[in-house]
Amino acid sequence: MKKHILLASVIVLAVFMQRAVAQESTLLHFMNTTPQAMRSNPANIPDTVQMYFGVPFLANISVSATTPISWSDIFTKRNDSLFVKPGVANAVTSSSRVFAEFNYDIFTFGKRIDTVHFITVGLAAKGYGNIGVPQDAVELLVNGNSAFVNEPCIIDGSLLGQAFGELSFGYTYKINRNWQVGGRAKLLVGIYNAYSSSLKASLATDADTYNLLASSDILIKTAQIDSNPFDNVGASVDAGVYYKTPLKGLDVGVSLIDWGFIHWGSKVKYQESKNVNKPFSFEGFNDVGNIGDLMKNLVDTLKDQFSVRERDGESYTTKLKGRLFISASYDFQKYNKVGMLFRTDALQNFNNSALTIMYNRLVGDWFSVSVGNNFLFGQTYFNPSIAMNFKISTLQIYLAVENINATYIRDMKALSAQLGMTIVL
Repeated sequence: MKKHILLASVIVLAVFMQRAVAQESTLLHFMNTTPQAMRSNPANIPDTVQMYFGVPFLANISVSATTPISWSDIFTKRNDSLFVKPGVANAVTSSSRVFAEFNYDIFTFGKRIDTVHFITVGLAAKGYGNIGVPQDAVELLVNGNSAFVNEPCIIDGSLLGQAFGELSFGYTYKINRNWQVGGRAKLLVGIYNAYSSSLKASLATDADTYNLLASSDILIKTAQIDSNPFDNVGASVDAGVYYKTPLKGLDVGVSLIDWGFIHWGSKVKYQESKNVNKPFSFEGFNDVGNIGDLMKNLVDTLKDQFSVRERDGESYTTKLKGRLFISASYDFQKYNKVGMLFRTDALQNFNNSALTIMYNRLVGDWFSVSVGNNFLFGQTYFNPSIAMNFKISTLQIYLAVENINATYIRDMKALSAQLGMTIVL
C-alpha cells in the first residue's frame, strides 16, 4: 500500500458516513421456530427442532450499517455537479464514526440429544470495521481552515477493520423446565486487519497569512493472512442464560457474544508519521464546495504535508467487539408474542447501544412474521423492521430487513439485511 492512501481513505470515508453501528437481525432473536434465534443467545433452543443443517454457502448472509446522516443530508446537486452542503459538519459530533459489518455462514449444524442437550457446529467468514473522525476534520474539509483562526483544529480519529474465519462449537443444557444455559467456543483465523494505534493531528491557523501550523502523530498497523494461516489466530466465547419465569408466557434471557481477541503476526506493516508531533506549516485548505475539487485538494495536501512512511512492524492483538444482550418476551395469546431486546457493544472504547421492540405472529408451523422498531441510542430512533420465516417441508427460508427509515436509498440513515436457508428435521 502506498503511503498516504490509507490516511486519505480514513478521512474521505468519514465524510460519507459519520457514525454508525452494525448488527445482525434483532427480530430473529425472538423467532424460536428458526435456529437463527440461537445466534444472539446460545441458551435459546429452537422450538420443535430436532436437527438442522444450513444449506451450504446459503445458511446465513447478513450485512448492516447505520449512519445519523444520509447521502442527501451531505450532498446537493446543481447543474449536474455534486456539492457538499455547507452545514454538514453540524450534523456530526466529536465521536462521529463509520461502522459496517458482514457475516457469511459456510456451514452450520445443530442436533438435540435426548431432551436436555443441544449441540451446534459452525464455520463462518466474518468482518467489520469502524472509522472515527471528529467534527473538526469534517469542518476543515468542507469549509477550509478559515473557521480555525481563533482556535486550533484538533483531529483525534480512529480506525479498526478486520476480517476473519470462525470455527465454533456450541452446547446448550436444559437444566429444568425453567432454566437453560448455553455457550460456544470459537477458534478464529485472521484474514486482514487495519488498526490505528494513533491517528491524531493538530492544526492552528495564522490570523494574518492563513497558513496552517500543524503536527501529527499517526501510527496505523496492518496485517494479512500469509502462507501459514495460524500466524494470525485468536479465540472467543459466547455464553447465555434463558429463563422461563413463573408467570406463564414470560421468558427472559441474558447473553455475552463474541468476547475474545485475534493476535496478528503475519505480514505486519506500520504506516507512521516520519516526524511525530514535529510542527510544520503549509498554506492550508481553500474553501471547497465541489466534491471533485475537495478530493483533489485533500489527496494533494496529504501527499505533500502529512508524510507517512511504511515499515515492517511487530505483532499486535485486537479485541473483538463483545456484545451484551438482555431480552424479555411474552406470549400473551396463542401464536402471538411481544418482546423487547437491549443490545450494547461492551468492549470498545465507545458505546453503541440499541433497544428493539417487536410483535411476532406464528401461522401454523409453516410461517412466522415479526415486525418492530430499533431505537439506536444517540443516533436514529425511527427504524421500522420486519422478519419472516417460511417452512416448506423440511426447508426453512428466512429473511430480515431492519432499520428501514426512508423510502429512497439516498435518504436512508440505516439498513440491515439478513437471509438464509436451513434444512430442519
